[in-house]
Amino acid sequence: MTTRTRDSLALYVIAALAVMVTLYADADLGELFFALLARW
Repeated sequence: MTTRTRDSLALYVIAALAVMVTLYADADLGELFFALLARW
């Protein structure tokens, strides 16, 4: 994995987390996290 690929993935993960926190700010984040883990 190149540095550029790793940086792109890191930015994507940060953006995805920011969107999820914004959308589910009123939800229990712990519950949301376990729901995501259950999908994998």
